Amino acid sequence: MTTTTQDTGRAHTPLRNLGPEYVARWEARGSVRTRPRKTIDFDKSGYFFPQDRQPLLLDENVATLGEQARERILIQSFFKYLHDIVNLEIKEIVSACTKILYADLPVTFSPETKLNTYSVIIDEYYHVYIAQDLMLQLQERYPDLGQFDFPVSDSQRAVAEIKSRLDPKYHDVFEILANCCFETTLVRELVEFFDSPDVHPSIRYYVNDHMNDESRHYAFFLDLMRYVWASVPEDYREAIGSRMGEFVKLYLSVESEKQFNVQLLTEILGDREKAERSIASLYEGFDVTTDMPIVKNVLRAFRNAGVLDHPAVRTSFRRIGWEV
Repeated sequence: MTTTTQDTGRAHTPLRNLGPEYVARWEARGSVRTRPRKTIDFDKSGYFFPQDRQPLLLDENVATLGEQARERILIQSFFKYLHDIVNLEIKEIVSACTKILYADLPVTFSPETKLNTYSVIIDEYYHVYIAQDLMLQLQERYPDLGQFDFPVSDSQRAVAEIKSRLDPKYHDVFEILANCCFETTLVRELVEFFDSPDVHPSIRYYVNDHMNDESRHYAFFLDLMRYVWASVPEDYREAIGSRMGEFVKLYLSVESEKQFNVQLLTEILGDREKAERSIASLYEGFDVTTDMPIVKNVLRAFRNAGVLDHPAVRTSFRRIGWEV
């Protein structure tokens, strides 16, 4: 279907974060260009993961085990956080960026946008490098951390699920839009997440420095989402938009966290059935709703990018019980 006049106008609106100004900001501020190696100062005190972000600490079996068990759980939780970064950056964000550069898509990207995309890929590989470096530092310091079969992340699972429900024709564009969603969700919240005074200062520094790049990525991917959504043919908006509600619900679920915490508690208790019962109790009644700040972030980005203007998108959210 031919793009409407309104869509064409929106597609050709100048997008500052897809133009040459973005490269200038990257050259001046990119962590890979301007920051030293991240090391953990093990002589300093502090938890490696925020206590109030690990529900496992509320379990009565864990509460009786004392401070050493608490510290171990938080170290292992941070290790999973780093593992998830490695997988998100490489398997999802870099994959989507590569499609912008090389895939046969129904939307054209300017040379400036492609140059900006290369800078994002460099950033993400650098973030993977840092995460792997920190994981090796932790393993050297704590050789008995244990081996875990890390579950597939909720973001990765959401992409795979929705792709299985879409015609392959729409997969590449959907992946690009999905990653625009990922990169416009959590910037401020991640800083606040680790900003507790009892979090280890090396970890607070690492997260804040990571967000130096992610704040730039936010602007880039918001403009990218706006441009792609306005530029693709109408059948793409119809097909992908009709799945957006279920995609967001899957992406923001906590299934990966729950599966990991079952493993963690099983290691502690030596009883998987007991661990599963405890985790089920801890998460009982949890649901992803429009009252949650993270949901508001996603919907705000969709609104600012014009995605929520489409009837198929609004209908998809209505199907999961959300009025947007």
